[in-house]
Amino acid sequence: MVKMEVILRRGGEELLIKQVKVNSGSLLTAYLLDNSEEFANISKRPAILIFPGGGYYGISDREAEPIAMAYLAEGYNAVILRYSVGKESNFTNAFSDAEKAISLIHENSDEWNIETKKVAVIGFSAGGHLAASLGTMGELRPRAMLLGYPCILEKWNRGLAFSVPSLEKEVDNQTPPAFLFATFEDELVPVENTISFMQALNEQKIAFESHIFQKGVHGLSLAKGQTSSGLKKLVNNDFSNWFGLSVSWLKNIFGDFPAEKESLTPDVMDTNEYSIEVRIKSLLENQQCRELMQTYIPILLESEAQESAKDYSIRIVNQGLPTPLSENELNELNDQLKKIKVTE
Repeated sequence: MVKMEVILRRGGEELLIKQVKVNSGSLLTAYLLDNSEEFANISKRPAILIFPGGGYYGISDREAEPIAMAYLAEGYNAVILRYSVGKESNFTNAFSDAEKAISLIHENSDEWNIETKKVAVIGFSAGGHLAASLGTMGELRPRAMLLGYPCILEKWNRGLAFSVPSLEKEVDNQTPPAFLFATFEDELVPVENTISFMQALNEQKIAFESHIFQKGVHGLSLAKGQTSSGLKKLVNNDFSNWFGLSVSWLKNIFGDFPAEKESLTPDVMDTNEYSIEVRIKSLLENQQCRELMQTYIPILLESEAQESAKDYSIRIVNQGLPTPLSENELNELNDQLKKIKVTE
């Protein structure tokens, strides 16, 4: 059931925010990027499902929306799950929320413009435990998981709101590739948790990348001022590098957004006719076209103008000319260009 839908607009860009009730007291918030014509190289987007930490007592806002905004800036749709927490809850409830969340992403993938083969999950601390649970025990698993200073070992249950399974025992050959980051100095969730999970992954020959930074306390999030609550200890320039490293790793797993075209404007060979809609470079290579351009827009034959305008069409460039052609003049020029035969 969709509880809320908001569209934020800035210029020509849109950000769609959907909130969906998962189970009683649990909420999924999806931040969905605009699918405009200017992103024609992206048919569907990868997505990242975010589980903030909080010891299963609560949900850390510092590990929620700031993480979503960071991945949105990298072109990912981002989804935050505020899962069941508190001593009155239990692991079964939280895990049920996680499974329902990834199911909702798959069920709404067409509407939300998400590529289901490129859904990753990221979790921090207890949220890292939940993310790893989904990756090791989920019926529908993410294709990649990122674990930030995660709780993994059962013996650290004393720091959590309720008992949870020890996940190094749950890694199997269906577990997705993992990216792990933690600090050697973390006393609240010692690095032993991360190392034990790495060993389990290695035994199952599951690909992983790990970054254990020497300095840093628990719960650093992005380790920047905006996620520090004003605390000096929660800012760490070295640890903050985990985010860029994670993006590089995700590109290795999912691939990057395609960017292979020289121009968004077609060449004449793509359309098989000369017109004001093809690349000016295509027109300049034909003498008859050059003569028409000399008549209508001689400025485009100047060397400096040619260089800056060659990858655009006459229609586009005309908008920025000191004295642009009228629509009638454009149509007249277009008709004459189309009469010129295209030869290879």
